[in-house]
Amino acid sequence: MEQNKNVATVADYTDDERDALNVKIDEQYRKIITEGKYKDLLVKCGANSRYSVSNIMLMLTQNPDMTVARSMNEWANEGRHIKESAANMEIIAPTKEEYEVTVKDENGEPKLDEDGNEIVRKRERTVGFHPVYVFDISATEGAEHKPYAIGKKISDTEKRNILDGIFSALSAKHWKYKFTDESEFAADENYKIDKEKKTVKICKGLGNKETALTAIEAASKAINDNYKGRGFEGMTGENAEKIEADSRACILAAHFGLDTSGFNFDYMQKMNEEQTGLFRDNLNLICASTKLVMDKISRAFYKDQQARAQAAPDPTAVGGGGDEEFSDDSFREEFVKHSEMEAA
Repeated sequence: MEQNKNVATVADYTDDERDALNVKIDEQYRKIITEGKYKDLLVKCGANSRYSVSNIMLMLTQNPDMTVARSMNEWANEGRHIKESAANMEIIAPTKEEYEVTVKDENGEPKLDEDGNEIVRKRERTVGFHPVYVFDISATEGAEHKPYAIGKKISDTEKRNILDGIFSALSAKHWKYKFTDESEFAADENYKIDKEKKTVKICKGLGNKETALTAIEAASKAINDNYKGRGFEGMTGENAEKIEADSRACILAAHFGLDTSGFNFDYMQKMNEEQTGLFRDNLNLICASTKLVMDKISRAFYKDQQARAQAAPDPTAVGGGGDEEFSDDSFREEFVKHSEMEAA
């Protein structure tokens, strides 16, 4: 859904329009905290991983009952169509501009190809923001919506795809993970984060499901902490870290179809106005880190699905070698090639 600046047919927001939208989003955030609906927001972030938390809050200003949102084409690809006279929701998408950069060597000199020409790579940058429109699932009808969920047991294939996604998410921030002997961990630990070496250490010998969930949790925390540069101005301290950990866990549980009934964020209503304002920065990073992990895992499943389709004509084949069957309907291409849907 990204648009190139050179071919965009929708005008970018003006600065005043963007400011007005940001005011709406901030008012919605404070309303969510005041009314004790913070957990509801996290669950919606898990169910709508393709969108930024700002865009989810912008949707809530238009439809407080929204649950799962997609564009018209995305719903059509899922076998659903928009009901007659159904209302849409406006969100903010980045306008992209393509440009070229010359690849340089360690001495800062342009690299040349075998014909002696400079090697050039194409890149994209955000040059503005424009409106796009999405629909809540309640505005659609058709085939059953079946998002991927982690079951009581997961197959070797599922674990491999999840770990491939974790590797990709960590690599995007120049991190890595490795499995380490259990003797390095305390009795209640399954992972450690080495910030100096930018490495997530995961305990060896865990079962498939525990390994996958541990890797998801550890990568999300590592990326969350990585986003906190020296200029971070959000809430800090042990209480902030606990809220962050619980928030990440709730988003990830909602996304992967796990039980969220045990999460309780009633204490959020006790924050004063200053704390609420500070925590907005924390929330942005919480959602950005989990979003990256969820997105990369979706991409890993999609790549595996494509590889299987090329290897075997039967699209229902789910591998062999004793793997348990699982549904990968949620990982079609249209669900993983999407814009960040940012709202700054």
